[in-house]
Amino acid sequence: MKLKDQKSELRKDIVSGEWVLVAAGRAKRPQVKKGVVVKESKKGCPFENPQAKGQNGDPLFWLPRPSGAKTQAKKTLKDWFVQAIPNKYPAVFNHPTESCPEISPQHMASSIDGYGSHEVVITRDHDRSIGKMNTAEAQLVIETYVARYRAISQDTCTRYVHIFHNHKREAGASIMHPHSQIISFPIVPPDINHSIEGSRQYFKKHKSCVHCAMMAWERSQKKRIVAENRDFIAVAPYASRVSFEVRIYPRKHGAHFERISNAQKFSLAEMMSWVFGSLLKELNDPAYNFFIHTTPVADGASDHYHWHIEILPAIGHLAGLELGTGIDVATFPPEEVASLLKKRI
Repeated sequence: MKLKDQKSELRKDIVSGEWVLVAAGRAKRPQVKKGVVVKESKKGCPFENPQAKGQNGDPLFWLPRPSGAKTQAKKTLKDWFVQAIPNKYPAVFNHPTESCPEISPQHMASSIDGYGSHEVVITRDHDRSIGKMNTAEAQLVIETYVARYRAISQDTCTRYVHIFHNHKREAGASIMHPHSQIISFPIVPPDINHSIEGSRQYFKKHKSCVHCAMMAWERSQKKRIVAENRDFIAVAPYASRVSFEVRIYPRKHGAHFERISNAQKFSLAEMMSWVFGSLLKELNDPAYNFFIHTTPVADGASDHYHWHIEILPAIGHLAGLELGTGIDVATFPPEEVASLLKKRI
């Protein structure tokens, strides 16, 4: 089905229950014009050398470059490829007491202290986003995510650990040097709650994981699959919230991102390199957000929830339609997205 032949269609997300509008007639293929990309100089970048002039101190975690003549044992911090440091401007703060914060159940003003940790995961080099990394480099990023997730989740007050990445200012990045963030909360965020509740209800009714069922359906449809490898599948979701949205799922059921095997880390790195490289080439390095949705810490959702990565290019703008109705609008059909991106793999 060609873009020019497709009519607008409201589609319902099977997990969240929310409606989206695929309005193919509202726009032509999204474009990021050449020449609008603004490169910021390495000079003065706080992430180019995070330990310069004694700032930040030793990283919480770091890994060296994946290649080179030096053995792993001989490499020092100057050889770092990825490192995690505390965020200088955290959105949440460590709690000053030994007890966990509790919700104050006020009728009109319920609240809880903004307890948690907030870290930054920085990679080299200044102009090399994940779409420009090879598999070995992307795997080091995943290794760091897993290591820091496991460390942060040891805090008994932590309910959820959120890993996310903002690429470029249009997607909310305040510093252009490639970096991700990891933040923990004493509550489970609403979007995660909705996803878990939706998957729980599907499991209660059908006795199966909704995401596993969805992947099986996508394989039978053969319309929206972007890429597959041994352990992962990337799809342009049927009910995409934005144009060129892509989600990456482990093919084998798993509720906890932090429990992935070493083999899965390699496969995920391969998939992320493929997908982000395709978006970079097809949309001329667009701004985007990606985040990992996984089971909350110590949650018993292993039977019905399926962790995954959601990638949302920031190539549109929220306006009165989206803000006033809560209905997201994708002007480029996911079926066409899969067809375009597959050509790049």
